[in-house]
Amino acid sequence: MKKLTLSIVPALVIVVALLAFYPVFTRGYFDDEINRPETSQPETGQFVSCEELQLAIEADESNIISFFLADFGGPFIMVHASLLPVPTASDPDYKPILMSGTGQIIDSGDEATLHRIFYMNLHYSQEHAEKPLHDYWHDGRVAQISLDLSTLEGSFWMVGTDYNATRDEFSEGYDKFNLTVVGELPECLKEPNGPEEE
Repeated sequence: MKKLTLSIVPALVIVVALLAFYPVFTRGYFDDEINRPETSQPETGQFVSCEELQLAIEADESNIISFFLADFGGPFIMVHASLLPVPTASDPDYKPILMSGTGQIIDSGDEATLHRIFYMNLHYSQEHAEKPLHDYWHDGRVAQISLDLSTLEGSFWMVGTDYNATRDEFSEGYDKFNLTVVGELPECLKEPNGPEEE
């Protein structure tokens, strides 16, 4: 019992000291918490507006890519799209092309020839099986779209790699074509209104 009492005494002394100096250790911490100004935290989806941008490939309105734009109110716009190509006799098993990335409107040119260009940097992928079945391809791409918001015309170019999963072979992939806006331009891409007159 004597040994137990002697071992408890130092512990009690430490506990009493900590309790005595607790206000000193914590001084200012809770005051800062109480007096700290409230910060405005953004809520998920607070200022998001999602709109659809339809672009026809080579002015062919039967071949349209629908881009869905999520505008969070900042300089960048989130972009997602999918395209289901028309199957062909040589490749009837095409799967959807899935795209995602970001977009930004950038002023280009001088004052006399100023253009607002909407650039989209995208990555996309696709898988498809050609006939015969020993050719089973997975495609990966990096693409850029530049769309002149004055003429509503633009271009699409991409580079990437095709992978034959069956034969474990790679080949180069690249393409370029022209785009035209179909329908109305989304609100997030229109010219902002100038200051209101008093």
